[in-house]
Amino acid sequence: HSPMTTAWLKKRQTKYGAYLAVYLLIVLAILSAANYLANRYNKSLDSTSNKIFSLSDQTKKVVSGLQQDVKIYYFDQTGRMNESRFGPSPKDLLDRYDNLSPKLTVEFVDPVKNPKRALDMKVTSAGTTVIEVAGRREEAKSLSEEQITNALIRALKVNKRTACFLEGHGEHDLENSDPGGFSNVKESLESSNFNTRGLSLLEKEPSVPQDCTVLVVGGPRTELVEVETGAIKKFIEAGGRAMFLLD
Repeated sequence: HSPMTTAWLKKRQTKYGAYLAVYLLIVLAILSAANYLANRYNKSLDSTSNKIFSLSDQTKKVVSGLQQDVKIYYFDQTGRMNESRFGPSPKDLLDRYDNLSPKLTVEFVDPVKNPKRALDMKVTSAGTTVIEVAGRREEAKSLSEEQITNALIRALKVNKRTACFLEGHGEHDLENSDPGGFSNVKESLESSNFNTRGLSLLEKEPSVPQDCTVLVVGGPRTELVEVETGAIKKFIEAGGRAMFLLD
């Protein structure tokens, strides 16, 4: 080749080399963006008839509406994170929460490999799920959507509400698990961020405490006396709430 031809070829190679470099950079940028979006907005299709791999509308509403950061920690051995029997695996279930909102993140912790983290968070058994919001922590009672969402709701609410159950007239007992007991009522309320406690108004000058969000008279077998009805009347007139369950 003549010097002129050689120079032209080198110039052409440099030009196409530059084009190729720019093209590769664009392709890499697109792939990186696609990978980021795929991880952040991962979607999956649940084709089962009873939608056992889908989250409920309530969970979607709670998580999608988050206004503050939420962290979910799941403690178990790494090899068991993807194990599944009759429903989604722990990783699949919690990843579905993660995909609903950028405000929520999930961290999977192997307590064998990271015992200090488990100790710091007072986790004593494998399969434990802990929800953390602004330093407040709530442990889910089991690895199920219902219990995880309930724990999330509890963690989001700064102030707990209190349901006070009147005692002294044969009402249904909060600690009784028999068919006539209210232990299931107590459990359901506490899973929804309520404190529960018994309350007696059989005293000289009774009054319903101000921290009672609601007073529940749960199936009394004998009539209330005047001092009790007076205290309840005063509580309601001051804006208190009461629920009377009459068998």
